[in-house]
Amino acid sequence: MRVLFACLLLSVMAIELAAQDKLKETPYYPLKVGTTWHYRAGDSKFTIRVVRHEKVGDAFCALLETTRDGKVVGSEHLTVAADGVYRYDLAQRIRSISDGKKTVADVFGSFRPPMLLLKLPPKKGDSWKVDSQSDGKTFRGRFQVAEQEITVPAGTYKTFRVTSQDLEVYSLKPILTTFFAAGVGMVKQIIEMGDAKIEIELEKFETGGK
Repeated sequence: MRVLFACLLLSVMAIELAAQDKLKETPYYPLKVGTTWHYRAGDSKFTIRVVRHEKVGDAFCALLETTRDGKVVGSEHLTVAADGVYRYDLAQRIRSISDGKKTVADVFGSFRPPMLLLKLPPKKGDSWKVDSQSDGKTFRGRFQVAEQEITVPAGTYKTFRVTSQDLEVYSLKPILTTFFAAGVGMVKQIIEMGDAKIEIELEKFETGGK
């Protein structure tokens, strides 16, 4: 009887562990493996694709890779919790020009604590604060949610617009505005820094298979 009870207990534990090793889902940031977003930013085009699910510390995350001109130039780990979508880390290949010389640098940082990108379920009027450290640098500020219908090359969407307030990123103070649509995720993002402005728009979305 004791052996049978032990076997049953182990079976229950195995089921619970298996349930934990599965990424939660939200229509506002679909993260099935194979999900792909095709974006444009001015004359530049790039794709973001969910390549696999894996553990990062104690969290089960989706690994997203950013590809430009056939080369991987960035990656990040995202997870979906009951209260929102979180970023655990971010890696980017940065190109810059100084004194006429082109340089490339690989930048990686883990966010401690993980950074809340979108509060779930999204609601007009919601707001939240972020205060994370990455590689000894600060990412701090507040985000506010509104509703807005927008049109991008991929189509017209009713979105939740998430806008930063008093944001500090690595001693810089950009204004970030991100638009999330149900069933698609991010359809547009605007990054403003002084007189500079970058608009990223969705051209095509492909649903993942698992």
